[in-house]
Amino acid sequence: MESSSSLFNDDEEGAKLFCSAKDLITKGDDYTKALEIIEDLLLVYREEEGSSLIHNEQARIFSNLSGATTENNPNLAFTYLLASVSCYSEDVNLSRLCAEGLHELARRLGSVLYYKECVRIGKQSLYVSHIEEQGRKQLERMIKDAEFRILESKTESIRNDETKFIEPKRSPDPVKDEDKEGLRLFWMGLDVKIKREFMKVSVEKLRGFVHNSEGLDALEKVLAYAKEHKKWKTWVCRTICLADFSSAEECRTHLEQKHAADFKPDSEKDVVMRIGKNWANKIQVGGWEPVDTVAAVEMINTQLEDVKAFTSKSRKKGWSNQWPLAADEERSSLLKEVKLLLVSLCEHHILSCSIRDWLMRFTVKHLRKLKVSEESINDCHIVETPQSICFLERDGIVQIRGFLKNIKCERHDGTEQVCRAVDSLLDGIRIKETIELDEQFSLLLLDKRLLKSNNAPFDDGDDGKINFIENPDVHYAKAHAQGGDIISWLGDRSSVDKCFPKPIREHNLEIWVAVMRAVQYTCRTLRTKYAKKEHVLEYEAALTFVEKLCMLEDERRNNVQDDQKNSYASLLCDRCEERVPKEKNSLTAKLFLCAVRDVFKGGWNPTFDLEDCMRCIREGKCLEDSIVLKSIELLKSAVTEKVLQIDTKILLIDNSRIRLLDELTSLSAFDNRTYMLQLIKPFLLNEILNMESKARSDAAEADLLLEEEKMSQAKEKKKTKRTKKTSTSMVSPVNKTVEQKPSIDLEPEKDSKEPERDRLETSSNTDIQVETTKVDRDDMQNIPGEDSMSKQLESTLEGAAAIYNSALDMTLKALMNINTLKEDLKHNKQPFHGNLKEQVQCALQSLFTAVVSEEIKTEGVYSLILRDLLVSLEYVNSMWSGAAEVLVTILESWHCWKNSEKESLVTRLFTLEENERMSCRECRQKPNYPEQSFYGIVMAADSIRNLKYAFGDIKFVDILKVARMEYKMLCDIKTGGCGTTNFVHHVISRCPPIFTIVLEWEKRETEKEISETTKALEWEIDISRLYEGLEPNTNYRLVSMVGYSEEEGEYICMAYEKNRWVILIRESLAGEVVGSWKSVVRFCGERKIRPEIMFYEAARSMMT
Repeated sequence: MESSSSLFNDDEEGAKLFCSAKDLITKGDDYTKALEIIEDLLLVYREEEGSSLIHNEQARIFSNLSGATTENNPNLAFTYLLASVSCYSEDVNLSRLCAEGLHELARRLGSVLYYKECVRIGKQSLYVSHIEEQGRKQLERMIKDAEFRILESKTESIRNDETKFIEPKRSPDPVKDEDKEGLRLFWMGLDVKIKREFMKVSVEKLRGFVHNSEGLDALEKVLAYAKEHKKWKTWVCRTICLADFSSAEECRTHLEQKHAADFKPDSEKDVVMRIGKNWANKIQVGGWEPVDTVAAVEMINTQLEDVKAFTSKSRKKGWSNQWPLAADEERSSLLKEVKLLLVSLCEHHILSCSIRDWLMRFTVKHLRKLKVSEESINDCHIVETPQSICFLERDGIVQIRGFLKNIKCERHDGTEQVCRAVDSLLDGIRIKETIELDEQFSLLLLDKRLLKSNNAPFDDGDDGKINFIENPDVHYAKAHAQGGDIISWLGDRSSVDKCFPKPIREHNLEIWVAVMRAVQYTCRTLRTKYAKKEHVLEYEAALTFVEKLCMLEDERRNNVQDDQKNSYASLLCDRCEERVPKEKNSLTAKLFLCAVRDVFKGGWNPTFDLEDCMRCIREGKCLEDSIVLKSIELLKSAVTEKVLQIDTKILLIDNSRIRLLDELTSLSAFDNRTYMLQLIKPFLLNEILNMESKARSDAAEADLLLEEEKMSQAKEKKKTKRTKKTSTSMVSPVNKTVEQKPSIDLEPEKDSKEPERDRLETSSNTDIQVETTKVDRDDMQNIPGEDSMSKQLESTLEGAAAIYNSALDMTLKALMNINTLKEDLKHNKQPFHGNLKEQVQCALQSLFTAVVSEEIKTEGVYSLILRDLLVSLEYVNSMWSGAAEVLVTILESWHCWKNSEKESLVTRLFTLEENERMSCRECRQKPNYPEQSFYGIVMAADSIRNLKYAFGDIKFVDILKVARMEYKMLCDIKTGGCGTTNFVHHVISRCPPIFTIVLEWEKRETEKEISETTKALEWEIDISRLYEGLEPNTNYRLVSMVGYSEEEGEYICMAYEKNRWVILIRESLAGEVVGSWKSVVRFCGERKIRPEIMFYEAARSMMT
């Protein structure tokens, strides 16, 4: 392959862009940007020598995309594969790669069509491409395999992978978590007038909601377009021209005229035409009963005027009941078959005008034999109706039926798979809801059907038209407000843009270009078929010339003696001998030789092979004239039928082109409502959250006043009561040091996993137990507030101790934000039994008892419990311990609490029971390893970053999977193994409700490194991709996270509350709003926050 320098010459910018695109493709970072560059370069260099370099890179993009989507969306994968084949087919230098792609297409579809094309292109590649010996052998094997498949198809259907072409699974509906359910209940309790008012979105307020200038500019452009065109939808070409159109038809015309999305021969008369609707209707409505031809001819000859009169009246319908009918059951049955075949061709849009004309010639020829003049045939309008076929005798009908039966109505070219891929994509982003405007252009009026249901019916003909409403109040006056589906709709972002604003060209660019390449590939196939038809017509002209020579010889014989007469065969042979040396390079001469050879061999089909042509002609020089004439007649009929078959194939290919172009036009549509909803949904969600928050605040304020009144009364009664505190000193582990381990161990301690039964005996006096773990409200009078306690802690702690204390604080807050944990504690209000002599366990029990009873919200309670925990952990952890070590200590201490009837809470909620399985690839030995318990998995942060960089667009769970693949085991020689290193399979049979991931940071990462690591994380993971033995789509969602801030020198907690992320800091339990997950990622990068503990909750648990 040529170098890029020879292609771009002095175009340094072009060469630089090409190198940039290649780099993007190699890294897999941004295929969209790479496609943009390649498309722009092709616009300039498509016709240049060496452009195969650009086509090859574009094919590489589509090959990579195909490989990445094969498992999840086979239809989309097929579309990308077809696009890569189209790119390779652009240049003969890429024919070997094209043949390989065609073979893969054929294998996936089980398509003889692509196997045949593979053989054709493959053989072409053997002659035009320089291929190394090994590559040549591989190509020859592939050609032989394709030929075998073609041969196999004649006896049985080809094996294929079409069963894999299934619709991709749709994402489940958004989870209705507690917060969302609370909003639904709040919404359902609102007055109907408030709900109707809520549907009116102020344009001015929406502008104020957009905080960046780029987004505001995009909003203004969308609103300006809507005002000018009175519609949301536009059609935009995704090439560099970026032409936009107000209708699908305009867009289609542009694609056909400017981007090779159509092919027609130079001469309009050569274009294959379909029959019109009028003729198709005539075929369907006719009775198709056989006409008594002899009696009909008699009528034409003796009653011509009467016949002309009734045929003139019936010509529009196509059928007349005035013709005499024949009682011929065989002809009647044959005609019914012909009708069904013709109707099928009409339904598939492949009945050409040329076939119709051929059918009519049968009748004309038959009537001419019965002495009916051509003038009379025209006067009676016989050839203007399909009823003319009913005039034919049995043999003629049988010939027509035989020809029609051989026509294939479908083309197995993968168009269906491409259409499914596009439809699946469009279904996911199609906007169902209308957005209207008031006449003052000040209000956006949401679809009133949303008040009742978010499953608004979708009109496929929707062009995004905007209705300008005179009176919005009247517009919503009769709108029923039932249920709370609108809350789910506000939280569902599946149909809106994830990146706002984004250039229109980037929307669906990969599949848009892929379908464009598929359309262009189909157009090149059309060109090939038209060229083949032209070749056959040239052969037909040569055959006609052969017949003319014979007729001229007949005329010459009338004027010469018998001994001077030539036989047709002799004459034709002599003419061939004359033309060979004179016109050996002439296509006309070659076709003449082929025609004569086929006549002499009595062939039923035209051939175009010149091998041994003259030898066959010389051997047939003595053939009788009658044999020559009969062969000419047979060949003329065969050539005619071949041309008609090519016409049908052309229409079949054009059907595929039309369907693909329809899909491309649909992909070109851009609905500006996707931009609008990206703003409207969070805007309205924020509005309703503010409404709910205000309602809660008002209610809380009323409750607080009532509570203060009750407490003041209680204080008067208990003035003299003094409470002895169990611990008043604040001690932190500032002097305790232990050797730090190189990594975090999340495996539970063996001796604490299952405590002895006698240690878990229940106390007989449960009242005493509850009393000892409950914080007396009167004690709060002597405890400083949350703020003052935090300040006192900070003032007395320095360095590592402060970091340790923040680690404990934030880890506890992260645990308290796990709904599954809180629900479990709530439903087991007295889950802890036994002596609980250890201070850590007592402090933890106090904490979670306060969480369940909601006393934790009382000012000062949390600070008191936190202080007790710090004291109790003084002799357990080192001051150098991080959040992960603290978490392990908490879980180990917590492990000891076990209900007499249940397993421990930690085992139930946090523990992974994992089996490691290994099957030796050499000796096939399968050793059994004991089951192991873990609290979660530990992953090095730099490994995550490096794998993300290496693999590009890879999911976080797949990063974990790849990293764990590095863990290998030896086939143990001591147990009879072979010592081979093997991959390990991780199997779990039960999913814990809480899945924990710990990230290890081994050095002081830069802001960029922290940002790149955090970008690789995801808030939703499917652990069935990580462990075997689970159902697909075992999804977990991130609910809280502990991270270390290098700038602040302390830990922070991030939690998902009320559909947005908040930061929990040490001063209080209240949070500071961060926003979406993208905002979290950006926040961590900017503030240099290193995520260390991530708590994921099972999606099903959240739903429950």
